[in-house]
Amino acid sequence: MVNGIVKKIRLYPEKGSPGLELTEGHLVENLGLEGDFHAKGGERQVSLLFADIPVNDQHEQGLCLSRFKENISVRFPEPVVTRTGARLETDEAILEITGETKQCHKECALYEAGKSCSLAGLSLFAKVLKGGLIRVGDKVCVV
Repeated sequence: MVNGIVKKIRLYPEKGSPGLELTEGHLVENLGLEGDFHAKGGERQVSLLFADIPVNDQHEQGLCLSRFKENISVRFPEPVVTRTGARLETDEAILEITGETKQCHKECALYEAGKSCSLAGLSLFAKVLKGGLIRVGDKVCVV
């Protein structure tokens, strides 16, 4: 079992909005983050980021960092490899990884140069198996 810490929670109330940073949010079973534009059920209920990626030179970071809008950022003390079906548990909620969000864009300078993207393997979709409150600072266990 690997433990991490919730570092950020962001809510996007409408399409194209810059998002609101929250100290806590409510995950709704089989739906997503309450009040989020993307909370519509299905396999892509919540977007996750498994790292703190510094945004320095946007050209070197590629296009994805400016396009990716995570709901929950989690920092782990060591690199974490997850697979579809892995579960994330907090004190109140349980999420299940349903896939990776990362798709390379052909117009990206990193893609054209054959370089690795900062988001590869770190941006994931999940569905809410058990709802509950999630707070910045909560422990997250990957099981």
